[in-house]
Amino acid sequence: MRLVADIGGTNSRLALSLSGVIQTNTIHTYPNSEWGSLYEIIADYLSRDWIVGPNAMVIAVAGPVQGTRAALTNRAWEVETERLIDTFGVASANLLNDLSALGHAVPHLSSDQLRVLSAGKPKTGGSSQSLVVGIGTGFNVSPVLEHAGTVICPAVEAGHLSMPTSISGMLQALGFAPDQFCTVEALFSGRGFVSFCSSLTHDRALEGAAIVSAYGTPAEAALTAAVDQYADLLGHLLRDLTLAYMPSAGIYFAGSVARAIMTMAPSVCIDVLRQPFSIQTVNDAPIWIIQDDLAALSGCAKFKIS
Repeated sequence: MRLVADIGGTNSRLALSLSGVIQTNTIHTYPNSEWGSLYEIIADYLSRDWIVGPNAMVIAVAGPVQGTRAALTNRAWEVETERLIDTFGVASANLLNDLSALGHAVPHLSSDQLRVLSAGKPKTGGSSQSLVVGIGTGFNVSPVLEHAGTVICPAVEAGHLSMPTSISGMLQALGFAPDQFCTVEALFSGRGFVSFCSSLTHDRALEGAAIVSAYGTPAEAALTAAVDQYADLLGHLLRDLTLAYMPSAGIYFAGSVARAIMTMAPSVCIDVLRQPFSIQTVNDAPIWIIQDDLAALSGCAKFKIS
């Protein structure tokens, strides 16, 4: 039995898995604000009468993972595999970035866990490369490399990359200061999305949910135009990511902002992405939204412990 966990900045979701399958009756969600550490949450979870003690742990963390240590980006929590093993008596403990966990889930996602945005022409046969693009509280990607039943998801911290010069130029043409969105995550994240729309509409009281509900209404033409412009910029970012990672087997979106943009203005973004490149390459891979909130847990369950 394996304990799997998806640790976000706001909530932690835990479950048990057996032979790669989540035991749905063991899923439990904890609000992080009510707990002092992940260790306290795991201790509470394992104290429940209906929990069978695991012999391994695979934990996905919303933050950078460095070997046997991980730190949450939006909460002052750190996790160490050695302490997990010593505290809970498991034989092994592995830490994954949360986008990497989604990457390990990709080969096993079914049609009811996905929403098709663009069917494209997926590559078949041999090795394959996919890309998970997560846009929510922050931004990151996970390359997914598959070969002969083995899945590799190299660690990446793409949100902290400097903004591509092409996008910076477009932002300046829209009137933004050169230093307003210096990194990818500064723009392509929840706070970046709201800041961008607020600046273009001159409405500092905007909130994410209000933007989504108002999009496309006759009285909110300026807001609709701002969202469309944001989706256009996202399309340009995806072009750069496509050249960097060559995801011929597909692009998978995850996260609240990605879901919102791909609900409001998917064609704006995808039309930019599909424009021909100046070099001979393929950019007609299928594009999906991951709709299953348990996908990261599934990735932890499928992860092959070495």
